[in-house]
Amino acid sequence: MTLPRCHTENQVAVMSRRTHDREFLLRPDVVMNEIFRYEIARSASRHGLRIHAFVAMSNHVHVLATDVHATRSGFMRDAMAGVARARNRDLDRSGYFWDSRGYHDMVVLDQAALVKQLIYIWLNPVRTGECDHPEEWPGMMILPRDWGKPMRVMKPEGYGRRSEKYVEFTPTPPPGYEQMSLEEAQEHFEGLLDDALKEVLAERERGKVGAEGVLRVLGLPTTTRPSTPCPRVQKAPRFVATFPALREAAELQYASFVRVYERIRLRWKAKKTGVVFPCGTLWLKQHARVSCKPAGPEELALCLGHCPPGNHVLLPDAGS
Repeated sequence: MTLPRCHTENQVAVMSRRTHDREFLLRPDVVMNEIFRYEIARSASRHGLRIHAFVAMSNHVHVLATDVHATRSGFMRDAMAGVARARNRDLDRSGYFWDSRGYHDMVVLDQAALVKQLIYIWLNPVRTGECDHPEEWPGMMILPRDWGKPMRVMKPEGYGRRSEKYVEFTPTPPPGYEQMSLEEAQEHFEGLLDDALKEVLAERERGKVGAEGVLRVLGLPTTTRPSTPCPRVQKAPRFVATFPALREAAELQYASFVRVYERIRLRWKAKKTGVVFPCGTLWLKQHARVSCKPAGPEELALCLGHCPPGNHVLLPDAGS
């Protein structure tokens, strides 16, 4: 049984998606970058997500965003479907584009975990030896320097008349740094990024790994896939936190949500009256317009936007 997604407003989440068979279908080039800018801008604007970081590697993407309206599933559906259609058209190919398991997301539970995820996304191409600095990566990225700058993206060639000619959105700093000015937040994270970059480059030097990957990747066919074997599928975490106790509390709360959801769903299928689903119910709320409870303290505790920098909120069990 596929467990239901539980999305509440203002959650900060990391989302990722991988191509079919890990092929380099997203290999950076001018057309690919135009497609990504347009689709990310259009979907973020449509679903109201605040994008804080993004990287498009050759066979996967990472996004870190604040899900203001609990609509990140719609964001990923629309953005990734748009990328697949446009890139398939560009490559004159058909068939599966994305991995069949769908996208993966993790809710970020504390500020230290947030910083770690941001740095991981920005340094992704450096860790793989494909460049020496994130700014050297030729694929689309959203870095601290992009925060606060409106992106007005023109529709790429090949899109139909119904597609918007221009779309706009503005990347923003992550929550928890509202006491800083935009310039202070950018300077703060650029400093953290520089420190982490030095560590990664030192690790690469010890391993004698050079930054030859950009030229190599750009010259490869998009049908190329990594020579390393595909990693075994493991249970993907739903939450990421600095302290295990915080993550375990979130898992308990999610398990409680599932128990309540399944019980209410049985009553709903039996056409009982007065059925109200728990807060966080996603698919049925979007497609069947079922009634849902409003967010209470236990749901708000899952939202990093309610947690000031350095604070760590333990999540109570929602009960059944």
